[in-house]
Amino acid sequence: MKLVSRWFRSRALLACFGVGIGLSSGLVVGTAQAEVKARMGTSLPDTHPQTLGANKFAELVAEKTGGEVTVQVFANGILGNDVNMTSMLQAGTLDFTAPSTATLASLNPDFSIISLPFMFDDSAHADAVLDGPAGQALLASLDDKGLDGLEFWENGFRHITNSRRPVTSVEDIEGLKIRTMQNELYIDMFNGLEANAIPMPVNELFTALETRTVDGQENPYTVIDSKRFFEVQRYLSQTAHAYDAQVLIASRKFIQRLDPDQRDAVREAAREATLYQREASRELNDSLLAGLEDKMEVNSVAPEERQRMRERLAPVIEAHRSALDADFVASFELALSDAR
Repeated sequence: MKLVSRWFRSRALLACFGVGIGLSSGLVVGTAQAEVKARMGTSLPDTHPQTLGANKFAELVAEKTGGEVTVQVFANGILGNDVNMTSMLQAGTLDFTAPSTATLASLNPDFSIISLPFMFDDSAHADAVLDGPAGQALLASLDDKGLDGLEFWENGFRHITNSRRPVTSVEDIEGLKIRTMQNELYIDMFNGLEANAIPMPVNELFTALETRTVDGQENPYTVIDSKRFFEVQRYLSQTAHAYDAQVLIASRKFIQRLDPDQRDAVREAAREATLYQREASRELNDSLLAGLEDKMEVNSVAPEERQRMRERLAPVIEAHRSALDADFVASFELALSDAR
C-alpha cells in the first residue's frame, strides 16, 4: 500500500508540475511578439551615405521596437538598381529602399522639380523645403502607388568630371559626351548645354569612361569616389548644377503588417536616420573633395558662369516645369522663396 500511495503522489506531483509548465509556456506564448523581418536594398557601396543611412536605420528600428522588427541591408545593387527595387517594394517582395528622386519621377513627375538645374542654394535650403509642406506633399503622393514615403535623404550637389578639359564656362561643356541617368530631365539638361547626353546605368559607367565611349559624367563627390571614377577621369569641375536627393521609402504591404506602435517606431527611426544620413553625406562630401584634389585636376566654377549655364538652360527648365502640376509648382516655388 505504501508503494502504491507513493506512486500516486509522484504522479500527482508530476501532473501539477506539468500544468505549471503549461501555464508558464502559455504566458510566454501569449505575451511574446513574433519577430518581423524586413529587407532593405541600396544601389551604392557600403561606404556611401545611402548605405550608411540604411545601416543606421536598421539599427534604430531594432532599438526602437525592442527587436520586434529587424531590417537586413543588402548594399551595392545586389538586389537590383533603383528602378528594380522600387518595383519590388510595390509588389511586396522587398520592404525598404532609398531611390533617387529621378527614379520616383516615373511614378509622380512632380518629383522632377527637385532635380531642376540650380534649384537650391545649398543643403540647408534643400532641408527647409523638403522637410516642409511642399516636400511632404511629394512623399504623400506615393500613398496610392503601393509605397510609403518616409524621408528625404541627401546624395549631394552634382558636378561634372571628364577626360578632355576643365569646365570653366558653359562653352567648355559643348561637344562633350556626357553620361546621364536614364531620365528625360538630365538628358535634356545636358543636350541643352550642347553636350551629347548619353544615358546609361551607373554600373556600366566605369567601363564606358575607361574605353572613352563617353568623355565624362556628372555626380556628387560620394559617387565619384566610391565608383573610383578618378581612375579614368582627369578633370573635376565644381558646377553644382543640380541637387540630388534620395527618398527613404517603404513597401505599403510591409507597413500594413506592423501594429501601430511598430509603425510609429519605424517612422521615428526613419527621422533619426535621416538626420544622421544627411550629416554623414555632407561631412563625407567635404572630406572626399580634399582627397579628390590629390587625384584629379579640380577647379571651381565662378558664380557668373553658373548663372550663364542657368540662363542657357532656361528653355529646358520651363519645359519641364510646365509639364508638372501647376498648383504644386507654385507651392514649391513659394517654399523655395520663403526658405531663402
